[in-house]
Amino acid sequence: MHTQRVLYVQFFSVAVLAALTWVALAQDLFFRLWWFDIPMHLLGGVWAGYAVIWVLQRKGWGVSLVHAVVGAFAIGVAWELFEYFWDMPRSPFMSYPLDTAKDLLMDILGGVVAYLSTRRRS
Repeated sequence: MHTQRVLYVQFFSVAVLAALTWVALAQDLFFRLWWFDIPMHLLGGVWAGYAVIWVLQRKGWGVSLVHAVVGAFAIGVAWELFEYFWDMPRSPFMSYPLDTAKDLLMDILGGVVAYLSTRRRS
């Protein structure tokens, strides 16, 4: 996929992610719908994968599945640390290990989706 197109898809995915997050916070969807976090992390992984792919393409470097997955995983870990430190004082009894593992798995899957979609359109 051309670098400019990757940038547009990246902007679109982060705009959708931001809009869904805003609605979810306003409507308490993260607490009312147990599954709502799953597609949000998948979309976050797609965005992160596209971001890594875009940066590597701009620098003229080769892009691989490993780059997209590691990039999405790294951004996912940073987000999970933010979630942990933000939520810990507010709800110290949450079950973090399983939720974190699921979230990171969805982030990785999002990176795979981003990579495969750029390869398919090349």
